[in-house]
Amino acid sequence: MTSVEADVSLRARFEAIARDHGPALQRFTRGYEADAGRQADLTQEILVAIWRALPTFEGRSSMRTWVYRVAHNVAVSHVVKSSRDRLTRCIPLEDVDGILARDANDEAEHRDGAARVAALVRALKPATRRSSCSTSRARSRRNIRGHGLTATNVAVKVHRIKDALRRALASGGIDGSR
Repeated sequence: MTSVEADVSLRARFEAIARDHGPALQRFTRGYEADAGRQADLTQEILVAIWRALPTFEGRSSMRTWVYRVAHNVAVSHVVKSSRDRLTRCIPLEDVDGILARDANDEAEHRDGAARVAALVRALKPATRRSSCSTSRARSRRNIRGHGLTATNVAVKVHRIKDALRRALASGGIDGSR
């Protein structure tokens, strides 16, 4: 048998395994992985392992038994690796209280900051309304609907408001007082 014939025979055997055992391997991986995406990855890992090991299959057992042995070995390695990965992301139980306290402080600071910004916005001087009695159609189109302000005027006002809020937040209050 030439190497080309051996490659064709190997490929045909692998395709038969994938066709005959593929659905069962997909069901098999559900026992090791809950996530559908990770199940598909595990199935592919198993098929790659079968492809690599197929030339060493000696026929001492049924093909089905051999396929499931390869699948089991790959799945166990996958689970061990996954649990090692999860352990590296875990924290000691003693550190949980500190993390929860930090999270609570961060949330309280966020709420306090949002409340400060809301109070600062309420304290800003309301925009003055311009007369919108212009007869020019072009000017009327540029006016912000109902307020008689041009788009440029609104942009300047927004910039000034942001600047005032930035200064007030940095100093602690709208007039520099807390």
